Amino acid sequence: MTYDQTRIAWGAGMLSAFFAIIGLDILLDSDLGLGLLGILVGAIALLEFYNIASKKGLAPFRLSGLLAGILLFLGLWWQVKSYGEFSINPVGLFLILLWFFLLQGFSTGLEGAINNIAVTFFGVIYVFFLLSFAMALRHFPGKKGLAAVLGVLLMAKVTDIGAYFFGKNFGKRKLCPTISPNKTVEGALFGLFLCLLIGTGQCLIPQWSFLPIQWAIPFALLIGAGSISGDLFESMIKRDAGVKDSGDLIPSFGGALDIIDCVLVCLPLGYYFLVLVGPL
Repeated sequence: MTYDQTRIAWGAGMLSAFFAIIGLDILLDSDLGLGLLGILVGAIALLEFYNIASKKGLAPFRLSGLLAGILLFLGLWWQVKSYGEFSINPVGLFLILLWFFLLQGFSTGLEGAINNIAVTFFGVIYVFFLLSFAMALRHFPGKKGLAAVLGVLLMAKVTDIGAYFFGKNFGKRKLCPTISPNKTVEGALFGLFLCLLIGTGQCLIPQWSFLPIQWAIPFALLIGAGSISGDLFESMIKRDAGVKDSGDLIPSFGGALDIIDCVLVCLPLGYYFLVLVGPL
């Protein structure tokens, strides 16, 4: 198979597996599948991020960062499921940061302290904290949380996929050549167009509508812009480290972080947009 055919085949397989997990959650009236999937994907993506950081000569605390990220995700998941509120406890972040300082002091000493602590902590926030907004959306008030999280994920990935294929075949003007030379203005605009179609289409289906119709277009534009930005953010990190992909987990896709980069930005954007305008 060609590169694009491999990409389409694996993409269809991952999409099918994702919807199978969501379908099981719907059948069991549970959020366990989505939550465990978030932990698994987040763990792989965080380790990939730390591997990228190591290419820059940094020495993140992989195991401690991983445990901290999982505990942060679990804590926020429990909070939003139990109380319907999503707010991060600063005490938890302080304890995580304190542990990284202690770990640096007793294991490595002064050498590289700022870089090692900073990159470990940043990885936890960048991957697991942002990913935990999936659970915040899942339990958003109004009983349309599942539709909301699916809508945000679908819009983010459709934007990403549409921008890639359209830009590859028809793109001419570079979107941000210093960060990602292959991304084009034409691809980004087509991705936004597809995002608008998905966003407005979902609002017209009563069973899956989670947003008042008058907010469909600005919401879709926000998620589309977030998807493009998330992809560029990860490209910036990889380009700084001199790597093409975050890993080689999925043929033609790269690593888990390459797959969820656009989603990480869109989840909090979608959540706070709904907080401001209210659900349907």
